[in-house]
Amino acid sequence: MGKQTHPRTPPDVVDGWRVRAVRGDRLDDLTDAQREWVWRSLLKGVRLAEMLACGGLSQQQYTRALPRIERWYKQRCLAYKAKQGQTPDVQVVRPVKPLPKRKRRGLWFFGQGG
Repeated sequence: MGKQTHPRTPPDVVDGWRVRAVRGDRLDDLTDAQREWVWRSLLKGVRLAEMLACGGLSQQQYTRALPRIERWYKQRCLAYKAKQGQTPDVQVVRPVKPLPKRKRRGLWFFGQGG
């Protein structure tokens, strides 16, 4: 595995983000990557017991929030894919190998070339 390029976010902070998302916050203050990480972890049920205890939430509240979080996640994925599809068609120009220089040859019967 490679080295991390950014410091790891403590689990209790991420649990706080999960609680906010379950309560209906779209987490606009986070980066796209962090937001997607939180939504994906909620959909998978990562650290569910810890998150519910941290926010004082019930299992029912979590269950009711799942369709909303799934909708947000799907909208984000579709927006990302649409953004990628908007790139203009770029014509790739491959470099052409230059022709070799012609050797200047003398007349063969004078013995200057081969």
